[in-house]
Amino acid sequence: MSEPRLDLTRIFELETHGPDTFVGESPRYSWGRIYGGLVIAQALWAATQTVRAEHAVHSLHAYFILGGDLSEPVRYEVDRVRNGRSFTTRRVLARQSAGAILSLACSFQVQEGGPETQSATLEPGLPAPDTLPWHWDAGVQRADVPMPARPPRSTAWARFPHSLGEDPRVQACGLAYLSDVNAMGAVHRSHPNDHEGLMGASLDHAMWFHRPARADDWVVLDMLGHGMIGSRGLATGTVFHPDGAHVATIAQEGLLRVKRGPA
Repeated sequence: MSEPRLDLTRIFELETHGPDTFVGESPRYSWGRIYGGLVIAQALWAATQTVRAEHAVHSLHAYFILGGDLSEPVRYEVDRVRNGRSFTTRRVLARQSAGAILSLACSFQVQEGGPETQSATLEPGLPAPDTLPWHWDAGVQRADVPMPARPPRSTAWARFPHSLGEDPRVQACGLAYLSDVNAMGAVHRSHPNDHEGLMGASLDHAMWFHRPARADDWVVLDMLGHGMIGSRGLATGTVFHPDGAHVATIAQEGLLRVKRGPA
């Protein structure tokens, strides 16, 4: 079912609240909690504010701790772990009144020469986004690619519906926002009951940025589920530009439990 359209135009307008501390607001997501991809993207943008412009993000690793409350802003506290000539490391804690809701570590690298290779490939014959029906999901446009039930897979085109501007750092944060769109879909498809009577939550999320890409243009997120154990499932996948460039890699672990009926 399509979600209503949300206004995402101000999600990267974080307010400064003291040294290395920022506050962000959330749109009113229809499921009643803050979208995890928003907290990741805003935490990354908060960290980016403390890094020299010539250093670009190349990876992030995040743990979801609590569901975010839509009625409260989120406070992002940045720890300047290391400032190096080639690499910069930051740690961000996202807080609300109930406590920490996300812990994120991210690393930035200055542009460096070297060989460039690619082994991951965009699946031949994948339908283009303009040939597929699309719907709103977490405020972005999403077009799902039909896939067989096995292997457990979720493949979707996604993009922001408005321009994010020309700053590649903002575009990277936009890509981080998109990275949480369909990872849990692949985890769900790893479960024997699929979507029937299950309660799900993301546990942790990792992302590696390989090449610049615009999050306000279509990208395809191709996620594969790897099975379930201990009520936890893992999905990994790749993000491609329509021209086949491998722009990012994602890994996410999610929790799936059977909903309990009334006592």
